[in-house]
Amino acid sequence: MTSPKAKPTTKLTGADYMRLTPPSHRGVRYQLIEGELVKMAGANEPHQVFVGELYFAARLQLGSPGEFEIRLPPFDVYVDEHNTFQPDLLFVSDERRHILEHRGVTGAPDVVVEVLSESTRQRDFNVKLPVYGRNGVREAWMADLSAETVSKYVGDGTTMTLATVYGADDVLVSDAMPGVAINLAPIFARIRTAAET
Repeated sequence: MTSPKAKPTTKLTGADYMRLTPPSHRGVRYQLIEGELVKMAGANEPHQVFVGELYFAARLQLGSPGEFEIRLPPFDVYVDEHNTFQPDLLFVSDERRHILEHRGVTGAPDVVVEVLSESTRQRDFNVKLPVYGRNGVREAWMADLSAETVSKYVGDGTTMTLATVYGADDVLVSDAMPGVAINLAPIFARIRTAAET
């Protein structure tokens, strides 16, 4: 007697992702991670405060419109055939403007920001960070709100390497976006205030 054969697992592609998550499919967010469709949980208030404050601080420093574009989620990043992510913030330089499309970004943004949570931490570090690295993301900022740190990883086109860990009172400096220096103290102060209410 022969044992039944295991059903082969097929990885989903970016085309599958687009078919399964049409624009009319509002309210539920997904990511395609190594060919698997993963439902995303909603963000909590500290997460929203951090992303909003970071966006505002960066937007003020990016100079004239057109040098960099910033996008907030939900905005798909079609990183490669089997990975479509929704980072918490992304930056695209004028040189990479061609990757911006109506529904998302096709290719590697210059900078991505991921806010870590207990449910996403392992996947963000062990899966998404390597995918960003091998696809040409120049910087990944991994924000740990409970530890009040932002870890900046720098990519070389193959991997992402930890460059600096910024604390709550530090100024985050971006090599990928010259001239951008974000004072984290008022941002983490706002998060503490939000947590108290």
